[in-house]
Amino acid sequence: MKVASVKIASSFLILMFVISGISKVVTLGKSESERLSKKLMNIDLKLSQFIVFSAGLWELIGSALILYGIWNFNSNYLHFGSLMLVIFTIMATLIFYVFPFKHLPFLSNLTTASALFLLPFICVKC
Repeated sequence: MKVASVKIASSFLILMFVISGISKVVTLGKSESERLSKKLMNIDLKLSQFIVFSAGLWELIGSALILYGIWNFNSNYLHFGSLMLVIFTIMATLIFYVFPFKHLPFLSNLTTASALFLLPFICVKC
């Protein structure tokens, strides 16, 4: 029962990235491109859209690796996928919440990154 609970809870943690990634990919990056463009000193909207689309793919690939690792007892996939989403979370936090500093979203992302760092260690026996 413990193992199943850890797998389910871990999958719910990753659900946030799956939904976010799908949103970015389905809209071909338009969902957040304007917001990113403004945060990165008004870069070209097409470039911004490409970055957002790529970030969505990154989220989906990382999420798929983690879910595969959790449910198929493969710690290598789990470690690599977790690292991908940690990098994504750190980059998003630095871009959107550091300047100007927004403490609640920053702390939320810090918590998420910490959970992703711990995930491979919690799921070692999954």
